[in-house]
Amino acid sequence: MFAINEDYSIYCTRGDIGAFAVSAEVEGVEYIFKAGDTLRLKVFEKKNCDNVVLQKSFPVAEDKAGPTEVILVLDNRDTKIGGTINKPVDYWYEVELIFGETGRVVTIIGYDDDGAKIFKLFPEG
Repeated sequence: MFAINEDYSIYCTRGDIGAFAVSAEVEGVEYIFKAGDTLRLKVFEKKNCDNVVLQKSFPVAEDKAGPTEVILVLDNRDTKIGGTINKPVDYWYEVELIFGETGRVVTIIGYDDDGAKIFKLFPEG
């Protein structure tokens, strides 16, 4: 199972694959991704942003430049966070946009007025 809901919470069974689309708004304008840009997903231990349990970068390739959405794909190795679990575990996550031409980093999904974005990992079936 891999699902993302309207508040950007992600629900994933450990070891499953999944994908979700990400768009960005920069200075109030919908951002058009360019070749050289990178999206970076970070998953943290809940309430401990110093403990990154998964970090994966998604470079925007030349042939993918220009879209207003980029699909982030997690494979079964990515979602095997930590050891075997026997109950759901909550993590926090964020998605950053790294601008190719300047290296500037902007968080486009992450902790905000509504709180942390949850990455809930369920036990393998």
